[in-house]
Amino acid sequence: MNLFQNTSSMRVRSHRHIFLASILTSSIQIGYTHSHAAFAPSSSSPRSILQSGVMNTSKPLFSRHFSKKDNEANLTREREDNGKIVKGGDEPPSKKSKKETERTQSFDPQWHGVFDSDTDVKVHTIMLGTHPSITSLAKVQYFGHPMNAFWWIAGDCLGFRRASGISPSSGKAYILSSFLYHGQDKVISYDDQLRTFTSKGFALWDLVGSCEREGSLDVDIKQEEPNRIREFCKEHPTVKRIIFVNGGKQCTLFNKHFEDWWLSGELKPGGNELSEKAFKKFAKKINFENASVECLCMPAVSPAAAGITYENKRAAFEDFCYNPGLQDHKDLTE
Repeated sequence: MNLFQNTSSMRVRSHRHIFLASILTSSIQIGYTHSHAAFAPSSSSPRSILQSGVMNTSKPLFSRHFSKKDNEANLTREREDNGKIVKGGDEPPSKKSKKETERTQSFDPQWHGVFDSDTDVKVHTIMLGTHPSITSLAKVQYFGHPMNAFWWIAGDCLGFRRASGISPSSGKAYILSSFLYHGQDKVISYDDQLRTFTSKGFALWDLVGSCEREGSLDVDIKQEEPNRIREFCKEHPTVKRIIFVNGGKQCTLFNKHFEDWWLSGELKPGGNELSEKAFKKFAKKINFENASVECLCMPAVSPAAAGITYENKRAAFEDFCYNPGLQDHKDLTE
């Protein structure tokens, strides 16, 4: 009986040790597989790690450095540069966590009175970006990314050229440069571009005054606070149109923060298809007969909106922004 008990006890201990050992081995494998790649020895290559049997996974090591959100954003962002579609959009994805995301502030509104308070140039059109991109914040310039279409279009419509149109990295001309109206002799500085723009009665600001955002895309804006757009228009009662230069998502943000303004009956959707779609939620609620300010949703000028050609973007801005704006400027100065 003692021999049997001893034998049974040994078997139980043996099975228990095997069971515990298997759990420990599985835990180590699982724990290592789901840990950050930084825990791997720096001298270990993916091949040597797999051959050692410590980690058995088919996922590439670099995938652990980025969140699912970052990877998806990389795949969907595109911009047009020298005739090629380049993954990554306007800016690279931020590596900061949500807790570390910095709150950024937009710039002051730009209108003729900022440059020349002695000359009375009335504002007829205010153009709104959404919020400065990483590049724009670094340069302290509206639409500072070289492939953003805003200043190229403004130059075509107002008689100047933004820049040479030569890529500093490749030395080749941007594809849009072949469609520009004006030559190299019309290149002027950023400050002069602002002065020319505002001297014709156009104003420039951002919809979002401050926000948290990883990267530069409108869809990543969080905890936003709008600028005082309505107050600006009250201070400049000659404003006849608000131009949203970054498409539907920007208009969604405007609707969110300025619904009371819509319900006041002062605003009306513009006559183009994008505007009718962006502001259709108010069509059944509001009588636009007495509205004094037209809201126009335009094709996005961001380089991330590479699916729309430069020529088509410019044509839309000519028809719904610059041509009527220049006519208003003429009427207001006569």
